[in-house]
Amino acid sequence: MKLLRWGRAEYEDRPFEDLGVEVIEDSTDDPSLEAVDFLVVPSRRSVDSAVVSRLHRCKLVLTTTSGHDHLDLEALAAAGIPAARLPLARRDAVVQTALGMLLMLGRRLGQFSAAAGIDHWRRADLPQIGASLLGTVGIVGAGVIGRRMVEVLAPLAEQVLICDPRHPAHLPLEQLLSRCDAITLHCPLNPTTRLLFGAENIQKMRPGSVLVNTARGKILDPEAALRAVHGGQLAGLGIDVFPEEPCSLLPFAHPSVIASPHAAGWHPGLGQAIVEGLRLALQAVKQGLPIPFELHPGD
Repeated sequence: MKLLRWGRAEYEDRPFEDLGVEVIEDSTDDPSLEAVDFLVVPSRRSVDSAVVSRLHRCKLVLTTTSGHDHLDLEALAAAGIPAARLPLARRDAVVQTALGMLLMLGRRLGQFSAAAGIDHWRRADLPQIGASLLGTVGIVGAGVIGRRMVEVLAPLAEQVLICDPRHPAHLPLEQLLSRCDAITLHCPLNPTTRLLFGAENIQKMRPGSVLVNTARGKILDPEAALRAVHGGQLAGLGIDVFPEEPCSLLPFAHPSVIASPHAAGWHPGLGQAIVEGLRLALQAVKQGLPIPFELHPGD
């Protein structure tokens, strides 16, 4: 049986070994797909209907990421090809990054760090700076990562609110925007979430609140978010993902902004976590068992 690893992220340097299949690596734009039994892709490879039409004997398409907007789930389902993802590989790293951003921005640590760079002792400015405790935090998207975020924030925040129609504690976004001191995004990218946080919804957020996006770049309008920081609507912006990548981070150089180069999910054990997740998925397919984190149209 043949497994095609179609591209990999720059930091994915671990080979796929001891999986019980023949592993082929191809980073070109037009690999041979017709004889592939398993297809593994990063987020930069689009598995669209044209690709699906060439997967004549494929038993599984797996993305090594948590996000899956690069997979045409409808086309895969119509072809009878299961699809899956690996959200646990990056879950805790993303949660820790988002939490770190919330804490740093809420406590205004970036402003203190910038002041230290010019040897300015800002203790007398504390009332004006407004460093706050974690008050009401909103989580948009309560999937694998979002649910873990709820668990981590529960003992730290005054209140945790959830916006996700699939969650029993779901609140409509309108209510979340006006009630939260901070909002962290963990929803998938789909037609209902694309530019969900554009200028209009950002302006509906509580003045002086914090916004963090470690989900998908096209959920947030970064230029509108930056304007909200400069205008005082947002007290802080944490951003790890962008509509087009790579991009210049110079516009985000601001004491109230934390910008990272789509790095939230990386950790030293990521390569091993991907291999282990892939191993479990392959075993499930071979044994006719439910595939962990299988995807379906509408997910």
